[in-house]
Amino acid sequence: MFSMVVKYLIFCLIWLLMTAFLTFMGYGLFPETSIFVIGVIACIISWVLSIIFTVLRSVTKGEIDTQKLASGDPDYTAYPGDVANHCINNEDMGGHLYFFPESLVFHPLPDKDKVQLKDWILPYAEISDVRQGPAINKILIESKSGTEDIFAVHNKEKWISQVKSKMKKPPA
Repeated sequence: MFSMVVKYLIFCLIWLLMTAFLTFMGYGLFPETSIFVIGVIACIISWVLSIIFTVLRSVTKGEIDTQKLASGDPDYTAYPGDVANHCINNEDMGGHLYFFPESLVFHPLPDKDKVQLKDWILPYAEISDVRQGPAINKILIESKSGTEDIFAVHNKEKWISQVKSKMKKPPA
């Protein structure tokens, strides 16, 4: 909420400054035109430019993810989970591990080049075992197909017990 107010105030400040600048420039270029007409035109032009600037700034900072909006991805915040690293080939990929109703889902964070990788999804019915991983803070999730996935998590005992409890529940 606070960041939304700050963004609105920044937008208003940009709009006010551009309106004043365009009014001053318009009156200097067209002194025979009424100051009221110049002010209205400057206000409209500055409002459009402020919106364009604000949207472009938000997109370049990653605040508006156009791919996510277009694809209809689920609202990840609606599901319980926490930060985690998916350990693949001795490299850790940052993201969040979530308990969806039917599946365990790892949603990776975009990399520095803004490339969004696909979610790792494993239905609870396909999990054969979950146990302590190769390091203190890691869990190992084994699927019925024989693949093993390792995740670095906080509070691994809690993760192991929650995944095991989901494995035992029949699908709703």
